[in-house]
Amino acid sequence: MAKNSTNMPDGSLVSGESDKKNGKKLNHFEISHPTDLAAAYHYDKVVGVIKKDTSERSDAEIHQIISWFKKKSDLFNQLNEKIIHDLIKNCSFTTVDRDFVVIKQGDKGDCFFIILNGSVSIHISTTSGYEDERKEGGSTEEQDDKGKKEEGKPKELNRSKFGKYVGKIVSGKSFGELALINPDCIRNATIIADETTDLIVIDRELYNRSIHSFHTKEFEERKHFVETNPLFDGWHPKDKRQLAMSLRKEKLTFESYIVKQGSPFDGLRFILNGQAKLYCDPHMHSIQYPDYYPLPDVDELEKDQVRESLRRELGLDTHSHNKHDGYKPLVTNLHKLSTQDTEKSGTRSPHQHHIELCLICSQELIGDMEVAMDLDTYSYTVNCIQETDIYVLDQKNYERLIEKRNPKVVEKIRSSVLEKFSLRLSWIQDKNDLHLFRYLLYKIEESRRQKKSKKKL
Repeated sequence: MAKNSTNMPDGSLVSGESDKKNGKKLNHFEISHPTDLAAAYHYDKVVGVIKKDTSERSDAEIHQIISWFKKKSDLFNQLNEKIIHDLIKNCSFTTVDRDFVVIKQGDKGDCFFIILNGSVSIHISTTSGYEDERKEGGSTEEQDDKGKKEEGKPKELNRSKFGKYVGKIVSGKSFGELALINPDCIRNATIIADETTDLIVIDRELYNRSIHSFHTKEFEERKHFVETNPLFDGWHPKDKRQLAMSLRKEKLTFESYIVKQGSPFDGLRFILNGQAKLYCDPHMHSIQYPDYYPLPDVDELEKDQVRESLRRELGLDTHSHNKHDGYKPLVTNLHKLSTQDTEKSGTRSPHQHHIELCLICSQELIGDMEVAMDLDTYSYTVNCIQETDIYVLDQKNYERLIEKRNPKVVEKIRSSVLEKFSLRLSWIQDKNDLHLFRYLLYKIEESRRQKKSKKKL
């Protein structure tokens, strides 16, 4: 599956690598706004305010930049203006260079960070005694000048000693909150700057006064979600806690897309409340999944399966009809769209042939078909028809917590997909319009039948 984005244990969004232009590495702000002079002006204005001593930040200038913070920061967008004013008034500002160790796993934490500009990487070690890298890195929590570049070529940091790379956190996102929520205050991951990065630093006193209750409540909600979701029944408490830490909450407005058909699979989405419409363009499927095409006729496959079942029940010789011994079931009406047919059908024009499957609401899982059949792009689009809250489990953490540690969840998802999509297809008048979904459901059923046959043997 395509690796597009991830989420750190603190619940922070992680996305792709930074780009280069004319041989010069660009920071995240420049990548997002290469020619937006107005945005650059506003950014300089914001930094100019928070670089001042706290006593010199006037209420008037703080009021002028509150809207900028609410727009650029996921955290600030969820807080009221009184709290935001307190945070801007009393936060600290720091800039670190590439390879600077902002947070070190295992240390105690007394602050958390919001990225104004730049990006950092997350590394998690599964061993307790890995080598201390402060000599090469350092920590902003010590509030020293180790983040400043020394004259001459800096020594390249050996990041592998900090554990496995989990992903990247970009501007607008925060990290390090959990050390302030947890009683032990221990950092769960190492955070290393990937480029020159501007950070807001919120110390414990300011955190406790302004947003501790907000973060604590939000984390308790995530834990409750994990504990009550049947997908995660039987998990080790440690895995459940890590899953709760890895979930990221998003609030989506009317007509926002949760996922778009054809986009790379980048994780699971759980709808908490609200409502969305699930639909697809069948003509795109042959382009998305060429290995499945031409598709066999599912009706013929099902008839052949019935014949095989009858032969087994009657005790007839099925050896010559066993597809594992070279037998291929009768396949008719092969379903394949050529490039020319696809263009005629409107896949590459504004008049796409969308079929609405259903409306979905709370407790719905998005990305389940992709997990069940190991698809690398989303096979459908989900569009909000009202304000909707979701939890996102990015791909990195899905692979780490589900595929590797709790693979039985994948089988639960397959069973759910078989049940849900069978029902959804029963509502469609012409099921052949959704030939791929019919075939994928057949594949799931066939896999289950083969497992049952092996158990009997």
